Amino acid sequence: MREKITLGAALIGAITASLCCLGPIVAVVAGLGSFGAAAAFEAWRPYLLVVTFALLAAAFYLTYRRKDVACADGTCATRKASRWQKGVLWTATVVIVLFAAFPYYSGRFWAGLNGPSKEQSVASAAVERLMSVRLEVGGMTCGGCAAALASALEALPGVRSATASYEKGEATVEYDPERVRLEKLVEAVKEAGFTVKAVTATIPVEGMTCAGCAASVHQALVRRDGVKAVEVSVEKKHAVVTFDPARLTLEQVVEAINRTGFKAVL
Repeated sequence: MREKITLGAALIGAITASLCCLGPIVAVVAGLGSFGAAAAFEAWRPYLLVVTFALLAAAFYLTYRRKDVACADGTCATRKASRWQKGVLWTATVVIVLFAAFPYYSGRFWAGLNGPSKEQSVASAAVERLMSVRLEVGGMTCGGCAAALASALEALPGVRSATASYEKGEATVEYDPERVRLEKLVEAVKEAGFTVKAVTATIPVEGMTCAGCAASVHQALVRRDGVKAVEVSVEKKHAVVTFDPARLTLEQVVEAINRTGFKAVL
């Protein structure tokens, strides 16, 4: 009986230790949208793993130890664990290890579960209007978090593709700005249980012909409150702007460029 209780506790510990990655995936699959406690479970994961494997070791000890039992005639006999008990123990051990290691293969698991990224049929004229932004995301702790976030972003109408990396702490989204606003992307990230620290947008700019033009656009942007970094290229005819979405909108960035006499194209 004690073996079963110890083994069950070890299984619960393994599942709890992996909730940082299991939670976001289960939430998306169940349509709940987010699992805000993921970061909290990540902080406790090392301690939960220690408890889990300590309980598992105890289960092995209780199962494999030789037990002396009293006989009717007063003699003692040694009783060993049955094959069935050992089979249950080893099967449970495999399950516990799989749960405990889930954060290390959660990205591949989600990719297989979710299938290939969606491909929207977009006319050539619409393809030219697609915009790509990079979101600096906080709160991702494993591949499962990144996969769940990418899936949540791709589910938005107007989003053509989305990728996320928990190692880099960012997500890249290609979308049609006429169908979905940047604020909606930021909202989707928050609903998935993460935060957006900054947005980097590459904005085509028409009319620049010299270094002075680029300098004019650069100065207009760096003066805006909320802008963190600006790179303007005359050759590539665009401005790469990193800004805080909590303090500035993409439309305000575009307006700042247009006020210089050039035309920002979305």
